[in-house]
Amino acid sequence: MTNVYRYLLTGILLMILSGASTIVGYTDFGDVQEDGVNTSLEAMRMFQVHYTNFMFYTINVGTPGFIETGVYNSRKKTDDGYKLEYLPFYRWRAGPMVETNKELDFYIDATSRGFFIVQLPGTIAFTRDGRFILDSQRRLVTLSGNYPVLGEEGEIILPEGDDILVSRSGLIYVDGQPQTRMKIAVFKTFAAMQSFESINGAFFILTKDVPVEEGYEHYAIVQGALEQNNVLKGITGDIMTAKNAYDASVKTAHLINRALNTAAGLSSP
Repeated sequence: MTNVYRYLLTGILLMILSGASTIVGYTDFGDVQEDGVNTSLEAMRMFQVHYTNFMFYTINVGTPGFIETGVYNSRKKTDDGYKLEYLPFYRWRAGPMVETNKELDFYIDATSRGFFIVQLPGTIAFTRDGRFILDSQRRLVTLSGNYPVLGEEGEIILPEGDDILVSRSGLIYVDGQPQTRMKIAVFKTFAAMQSFESINGAFFILTKDVPVEEGYEHYAIVQGALEQNNVLKGITGDIMTAKNAYDASVKTAHLINRALNTAAGLSSP
């Protein structure tokens, strides 16, 4: 991990030296007129965000359900020509399942498209972090933030009992008696899931309505297990790609700038 941390620190230092603002990964390059230089600087901005994400990945390497995010630049046609757009996206591949043997830890097997639904103040959120506990009212809540986990009939409140078992369809039994069923959202496509807005990398809210799969056959709940984060590939592999791409963008910007200076010098009398 030594090289990983070295590159993380390198990325942070580059952001500081290049004048990065307090907005994550954003550097205000000002009004750059030359398209080639502007494109190179926008690429640098994108890879700065990658560097920042790697720092968050390292901090949350032990957070179940934490999702890797990426960014890319896209050309958008405008009345004045083309403009580079900076667009984030999520990598929704499921992290590895880890057995914990805790009765209130849960994993969703839904081809990377399933989420638990929790109640936040004023809205609902979706998460793969299946670490739950019972609060003082015996409500099923998330370990992180103590937000109520929603069932098909609202908040899940369980009676006193010795054994809690959950079926693959999410039906909760206490001492052998059925109580309620967890409410699970399985989205139809990964493209639809790009409509999520991240709260902290593990909890998400929707920015618009998207289609979901109906029916218990689209998922399976595994009790006593958790979905770990999916950021290991980003930490161990993609950071090198971001570093090399950032360096290449810097060199390209320097080369274009030198060419412009040479052209300006040759055109002077």
